[in-house]
Amino acid sequence: MQSVSLARAKIQPPRFRSGLLERSELEQQLGDALASRRLVLLVAPAGYGKTAALSRQLQRLPAGCAVAWLTADEDDDLQRLLAHLIEALEPLDPPWRLAPEALLDLVDQGRLREAVSALRNTLETTDTPDGGVIVLDDLHAVADPRVFEFLNQLLEGLPPNWTLVIASRVEPPLALGRWRARREVAEFDETALSFSKKEVQDLWRHATGEADPEQADRLLERTQGWAAGLSLSLAASQRSAATAPMDARHSRRHLFEYLATEVLEDLPGELQGFLLRCSLLSELTVPRCEQISGNPRAAKLLEDIGRRRLFSSVLDSEELTLRLHDLFRDFLEERLRRLHPQEVPALLRLAAQGETDPVRRTLMYLRAGAWDEAQQGLANVAADMLACDKGIQVMRFIEQFPADIQGRSPFLSYARGRCAWLQYRYRAVRSDMEHAAAGFDALGRHDDAQRARAMQAIATFFCGFMEEALRLSKVVRSRPMDLETETLSELFDFWYEGHHGPLDGPSQRLAKVIDLLRQGGSADLWFICMTRVNSLISRPGVSAQIQRLIKSAKAATDDTDWSLQANANLMEGWVLLWQGRFAELQVTFQRIEEDSNWLGQPAGLRIRLLALKAYYQVICDDEEAVRATRDEIVAEASLLDGSSDLPLVFRTVVVRVSAAIGDWQAVRTHLPAFQVDIDHESPTMQMFVQTLKAQLALQQGRVGEALTMLRELSTRSTMLNTTSLDATVRTQLALAELADGSPTAAWHALEPLIARLAASGNVGEILTTGLQSLTDLSRASWGSVRSSEALATLRGWVETAQRFKIRSREGTRTVATQQGAGLSAREVEVLALLAEGQSNKLIARALDLSPHTVKRHVARILDRLDLASRMQAAHWYHTRFGT
Repeated sequence: MQSVSLARAKIQPPRFRSGLLERSELEQQLGDALASRRLVLLVAPAGYGKTAALSRQLQRLPAGCAVAWLTADEDDDLQRLLAHLIEALEPLDPPWRLAPEALLDLVDQGRLREAVSALRNTLETTDTPDGGVIVLDDLHAVADPRVFEFLNQLLEGLPPNWTLVIASRVEPPLALGRWRARREVAEFDETALSFSKKEVQDLWRHATGEADPEQADRLLERTQGWAAGLSLSLAASQRSAATAPMDARHSRRHLFEYLATEVLEDLPGELQGFLLRCSLLSELTVPRCEQISGNPRAAKLLEDIGRRRLFSSVLDSEELTLRLHDLFRDFLEERLRRLHPQEVPALLRLAAQGETDPVRRTLMYLRAGAWDEAQQGLANVAADMLACDKGIQVMRFIEQFPADIQGRSPFLSYARGRCAWLQYRYRAVRSDMEHAAAGFDALGRHDDAQRARAMQAIATFFCGFMEEALRLSKVVRSRPMDLETETLSELFDFWYEGHHGPLDGPSQRLAKVIDLLRQGGSADLWFICMTRVNSLISRPGVSAQIQRLIKSAKAATDDTDWSLQANANLMEGWVLLWQGRFAELQVTFQRIEEDSNWLGQPAGLRIRLLALKAYYQVICDDEEAVRATRDEIVAEASLLDGSSDLPLVFRTVVVRVSAAIGDWQAVRTHLPAFQVDIDHESPTMQMFVQTLKAQLALQQGRVGEALTMLRELSTRSTMLNTTSLDATVRTQLALAELADGSPTAAWHALEPLIARLAASGNVGEILTTGLQSLTDLSRASWGSVRSSEALATLRGWVETAQRFKIRSREGTRTVATQQGAGLSAREVEVLALLAEGQSNKLIARALDLSPHTVKRHVARILDRLDLASRMQAAHWYHTRFGT
């Protein structure tokens, strides 16, 4: 197994062997630039010693200066580059206020400004007594324009104690004019990096042991001080150093010809073949070189490369790891493709097989034209990525495949359908899963086909095609099912019976879903099964099963499943809302907000949190907040898939809360879209639209028309209740009957609802219909028709909502400043060790946690104590608890 990961290899400055010539003037200038400038640029063609100069200078920085080094390559886009930069910063224990991985999600969603802000804030609060330096080496290899957009924004607010260093063969497309005008950039081009006359003379004397100014001057004239030319010429000095054609102005072809004749062909045949085949690797280790070259003497050959000083640097690692100079590697790969083109695809396959990074492994398979392996590789990682709301990143994988492969591959269709599920685009899910099921069946992968068909059935149901969905579900049930497919089938029945009965069907089906999930459901499957189930929370027994689902999900997660834990917390918020436990809900809101911030506010989680908040704000009768949150829901929906279409599930929320606060213009605006989107096979959505029309009629004074619709709806609303539909129908019917002068009929409409909610405890169902309507009902002149106990219950609910209305105006969140306030026992333990100066890794070891969990605890500590850095947290602890 490879002991040095790709990330580790990319984030280590090359360690050059002893004997490098000191270049005091260049090193002094470079050192001054690192200490005083915002941006340092080393821009020169290949072979001018940019990496060597930087690597040497970094070793001379003060001990308290933080360094993050990253070597870019042609496979890097912004997401990968940022992932490696996060890894490079890891030894500094930066006080992340969101999960570092969430930065990658922000990038995938196009939210660069937020990602830059998060990184910039983290750099600013990282404890670096002598400042910090970020080095991006070989940035010319990067083609993704977002990288340079990101760097432009980062430079704008780069903390003053940090410097960004870029080494590149070409000038990067940054807003350099601005920094030049401000004298905040130091630039080193080929003129500055070229060896001077004295340096060439010193180099000649160092290499040959003799002082020969005449030979050194000839060498300088031919190479113009080009470091690579000097090195190659000196290597060939026994033949004729002075005539080596190593002018930097020579073409790439001439340089490669020289490398072939003067370097490669002078090596033993075994070493030549070894170098050619291993040139496809970014880093050379014994196991990987043995695998790709088939040579069991890889260890000896790597030592030979080092001994011969063949344009390589050594990485600081537990096992011998070399990195070839880009120029030399390019030459070797071009030579390999010219001499042995038939071997390249198989070699790339071997390179991919030994690659631990899934992105690079997939790209290698793609370069090799190994479509099957690339699809399988994506299938292996997609589920975990989707469970973390990383659908956009999965789509980037899919787009790397040729169009014809994308069109016919069941693996890619399934992954694409799962991405669409995260975006609530059920028509796309239905189509993709249908294609995937057929494709898997054709390949004989019947378990995969069954899984896709089960997803197709659920998506078809959500599209409103009830009979087709039921037919698909029966097909799935008629064939062998694995655990995941059986779980999805039970989930389908949960939804189908929720819309067609029996009344207690959903709770029984959800119980079976949970039983199956507890047998070993993946995080991705838990995520699918938790989506939207709260909409049936008003059905008998469902609330209790949702609580069981929450408890089971939390027990099933490990300390890396933050996304699933956040969704479990969000589901718990719905239970608290429905049970009227508003004080606990406010605490839960804080926890969910912290989860959302830690995860980078993913659009899927954020929009579900906004929906929950909107209903709570309705209960508090905070019209202004409802309108603002409603607008946020519309804005966040566009981040789900980049379109301006509001998914049906969230359009329902927008219209419900608008009606609850009496914003009938908004209701009228959205109503036509419902009539376009909803198929008439969906009885609950038919009822929802009819309820809206009845409410509009009542508000416009058409009481008779409203009564006709609401009386008919009340005969079915309990059976087909979703969210607060039954409560809305019955409260509106009661208001309409009162307006028609029939208090007895009004009470008959209202009393069963009060009795049901009093028995279940789901008071939130009626409070989310709007405080004004409930207040009107509680103050109505009922006379002797009402039950005193039931009316007192109703008035008690209204008083509860009014109390929280006042509290919401005053604001409830206060900074936890008293001793230990707001921190859990575990967080106090983490804080105590942090105050002792222990790193995240040492804290993790002491408390038997993962470093990732420690990062999360540190973020919560800083959030809850309203602090910015680890140093401030340590001071807070010592002030209150002593040393």
